[in-house]
Amino acid sequence: MSETQVPPGRAVGDAPSPSPLRETVVVAEPSQAAGATTLRRNVLTMPEVLAQSVANAAPSAAMALLPLLVFLNAGNGTWLSFVAAVITMVCVGYCAAQFARKMNSAGGFYVWVTRGFGPAAGHASGWGLLLGYIATGIATTLGFAIFGGDFLSRVMGISADNRTLILVLLAIDTALPIAVAIADMGLSARTSLTLESISILIILFLCVTIWIAHGPVDGNQFTFNGVKPGGMLVGVTLAIFAFVGFESAGALGMEAKNPQRNIGRAIVMSALIVGVFYVIVSYSQVLGFQGTDQFAKSSAPMPDLAQKVGIGFLAPIIDIGIICSMFACTLACINAAARMMLTISHDEMGFAFLTRVHKSRKTPHLGIYVAGLPMFLIPAGFILFGKTAVEVTGWFGTLATFGFMLGYGLVSAAAPYFLSKSGESKPLVWLTGIVGAASMVIVFYASWLPTTIPLIGQYFSPLTPPYDALPYWFFAWAAAGILWFAIVRARTPEVAKAVGTRYETHEPTSV
Repeated sequence: MSETQVPPGRAVGDAPSPSPLRETVVVAEPSQAAGATTLRRNVLTMPEVLAQSVANAAPSAAMALLPLLVFLNAGNGTWLSFVAAVITMVCVGYCAAQFARKMNSAGGFYVWVTRGFGPAAGHASGWGLLLGYIATGIATTLGFAIFGGDFLSRVMGISADNRTLILVLLAIDTALPIAVAIADMGLSARTSLTLESISILIILFLCVTIWIAHGPVDGNQFTFNGVKPGGMLVGVTLAIFAFVGFESAGALGMEAKNPQRNIGRAIVMSALIVGVFYVIVSYSQVLGFQGTDQFAKSSAPMPDLAQKVGIGFLAPIIDIGIICSMFACTLACINAAARMMLTISHDEMGFAFLTRVHKSRKTPHLGIYVAGLPMFLIPAGFILFGKTAVEVTGWFGTLATFGFMLGYGLVSAAAPYFLSKSGESKPLVWLTGIVGAASMVIVFYASWLPTTIPLIGQYFSPLTPPYDALPYWFFAWAAAGILWFAIVRARTPEVAKAVGTRYETHEPTSV
């Protein structure tokens, strides 16, 4: 496979620089931006950029089980828990948009947080998001295997627990996304958009059928019958997990058309789009089960609802929709992780080979392999050692959330500070920044030490193994990133000082 390598900060064909690895000046020319001479410029339309964020959030996959988990705590306040989560994530997205309209790169939050709080915070943000993308990809390949197995079990009678079948499905949901990601970013975006749209339409059809069967208005949900404030807070905490990955359009800053306008809008719009979808679906699921114990006992709420309202034929089709969502999310994770590694490596904080892109396709193919292979090897290892796909999905989904929360909290806190430094302080940015950062701290703390949080009428449930160890897995990952940054700063302080600042553009925006 043909490839080319561009030295950090230098375009193909430029005269050799005496010391390109020691340049610390922020360069304004687009030709100096990370990926500007390697990734294709100005090729992705607004819908394609939006598709990256929506697919990475995997809304259809999130709705497979998450409304049930929220219902177990928030009851008839489930839909309101998702409304509160929408508001929180729109606040985070609005903060990210403040950076996106002023600068663009393939590093997204990694670059933006650097501009607000400096290299150390920027590196921490990028390091956290990299964990988020890879761990999410692991969870979605497993999800693909789970629902793919369920589909084959329904239509062909094949055991969904067959280990060989699970491994084959894991391989399919790794190999095909890698191939599509290498082929073309535009193809990746269009594939994600098509698959996620199919999945969303299938689920919305189920929701409409539920409304027809039961009537659209559920008095218990609008009067919040039996809802406890403590349960609502737990519900909001869980609902926020459904949004992780929505920011990944930020990794397309080099490839998007009019990025200063479209990247920020895509991030905010993705939070709104998936958020409205979540509210509709969660409300419909509670309505369909009529708030009964059947919902709490269901292991597959949407297929069970299809049977309940007389459209059982839709159950395998729902599986197909969720499979599509899992595939689209795996693809989005690979693309985002590869571009994050490209930018970090251009900053000499990663490996030089990760700055390489395919000569003709202009995609970071080596980074795509590095991001994609763990999404097969790690879950396959757990399966071969006797773990179930469901339990491993839960572990890595939770671990991914911790990585995302680090990035979200930092960008929310950095946005108002960044604008204040440039004399553009805005009250709305301060408000959204405080809401976004505080929410991430609360959610992480609730996920780490839940029993120490007193609530009105209810307590967060204590964590059970291995979930009680997952925060410490995250701390270990974060510590490795901090240690690496400290080593680089000690050996080459000029490199550490320039993290996230040398490869970006500051083009004017009309937004």
